[in-house]
Amino acid sequence: MRRNRVTIKDIALEARVTAQTVSRVFRNQGYISKKTKAAVLAAADKLNYVPNNAAISLRMGKTKNIAVVFDCLVNVYFAVMIDYLHREVQARGYSLQTIFADSPTITEEVYRSALSMGAVGVISFLEADDGLGVVVKNYGVPLLILGRRTDMQELDYLVTDDVQGGRLAAERLLKDGCKSFAYVAEGLGVTCIDDRFKGFCDTLQSTGVAPLLIDNTKDLEEIFRSLQEEEKIPDGIFCSCDMVAFRFISIMKKLGRGEVKVIGYDDLQSDIGFPFRITTIGVNKARYIALALELFLPKVEDEKEDRIAEKVEVMLCEGFTA
Repeated sequence: MRRNRVTIKDIALEARVTAQTVSRVFRNQGYISKKTKAAVLAAADKLNYVPNNAAISLRMGKTKNIAVVFDCLVNVYFAVMIDYLHREVQARGYSLQTIFADSPTITEEVYRSALSMGAVGVISFLEADDGLGVVVKNYGVPLLILGRRTDMQELDYLVTDDVQGGRLAAERLLKDGCKSFAYVAEGLGVTCIDDRFKGFCDTLQSTGVAPLLIDNTKDLEEIFRSLQEEEKIPDGIFCSCDMVAFRFISIMKKLGRGEVKVIGYDDLQSDIGFPFRITTIGVNKARYIALALELFLPKVEDEKEDRIAEKVEVMLCEGFTA
């Protein structure tokens, strides 16, 4: 049988004080004698009181909720980054509310849903839908896009330097003696994916060899079987993310082409154990998320108005695949 929730009135009755005094104790507001405070806390403990943070926030006129938006429950990168985000948000006195979007962009509907849940700031791993900047400006609750650029001046973003990442991958494959190249990607048209390809192409331009562009959403194994039959499998492959790289490596082993050099992106292996280390591009994720909140929370707290449009340097992370 479910018991009624204990309220501050119950605690006040038990401690023989007013409900206002109990409220001030929990909010650490105003002067309260040590004796009274001890009596209130003892009563709360005795009655197994759990504060209703939603109600407290409602009375105070503002919550401490940050909403984070993503679109794929099985995306390993999102899982890792949201874990870092949760820990950093919590350490700064906020709580994180996850919102799953059923579209590849954050739409007005998703943004408004976050606001209806009391979010005072929204962080999205998805690109913004067209026109969302005007909506955000009208509502006044800041939106930070992580990992994607946006030209909408009303929106903030923090990205890794994806162009630099593409350059680092190309330089490493050239150093390894590769003569032909391909970029294997999913999510073509997304700024981070396209920027990685741009950096890759810019560096390879000096060789006079244009890399193949291969869509990972197609039948990748069939594509490379056809290239194998034509003896056209490139010997240097840059993948848009680590999970694509692992998939590609598996296909190359099936085809007996384990010698092909492969570089991924995201450095997931610094957070998750994999059977072997791949060469990849990455950042210090803890510092990246800490920087995001250092820049974003002052806007949430109305202490800053300047637009956030920053990028973080990336690095080549050594592995056994290039």
